[in-house]
Amino acid sequence: MTSRRIESEVWRVVRGLSGLRVMITGAAGGIGSAIVDRLHDEGAVVMGVDVVSPADTRLAYAGACDVTDEASVTAAFDAAVARTGGIDALVPAAGIQISKDTHDLTADEFRTVIEVSALGTFLTTKYVIPAMLAARTGRIVTFGSTAAVGSAPRLAAYAAAKGAVLQYSRSIAVEYAARGIRVNCICPGGTMTPMMKQIEAQRVGVDHFKERHPIGRYAEPAEIAGTVAFLLSDDASFMVGAAVMVDGGYSIG
Repeated sequence: MTSRRIESEVWRVVRGLSGLRVMITGAAGGIGSAIVDRLHDEGAVVMGVDVVSPADTRLAYAGACDVTDEASVTAAFDAAVARTGGIDALVPAAGIQISKDTHDLTADEFRTVIEVSALGTFLTTKYVIPAMLAARTGRIVTFGSTAAVGSAPRLAAYAAAKGAVLQYSRSIAVEYAARGIRVNCICPGGTMTPMMKQIEAQRVGVDHFKERHPIGRYAEPAEIAGTVAFLLSDDASFMVGAAVMVDGGYSIG
């Protein structure tokens, strides 16, 4: 199966996404924009925020948002709710990665990586949960990583951040499952995003990383988006607190 086919075809194989109001953070990124594509094709009402407001005209709401700042999250999400009437599902996909020797990391770099992924996931879920509780239904798909469950050199801050997201997701999954909110965490392996393409062009540790994927390649963003669509759908109605490895066998290779 070629990446061209993955990116160009629309597979409507999941139930319950048509009309679902979904907020995506990091919506302008490589994976975030692929999630926008897939959910739009599935008929969802898609809202998206990023550090710079996404330019995608298909978004029912697009705005700028600093997910590490509660006031910014509140302002952006309030505006989205005013536009669409509510948020039924959340995909906090915003995240950054800094690859360098741990002893060379600055405190500010470590803090930033942690805050964008972990604090950002907390602040955005904190916003949507009260309305989901009132409606007795809600769907949240957070973003972990293979780094959350395995080991990778030069990614200490990223691994710590994604490990925090995974454990936070499991905690709130147990806390809110009986009250109608389904929380699951997707853990992608290497994905061919613009950031990965830049790293590949520089040939910095890429051959070794790709070799750790038994499937022999990186994921296409559309493949990650397809799993997100499934986890948000009615077809995943009995999945709660799962760490879904979408990694080409990386975690078991």
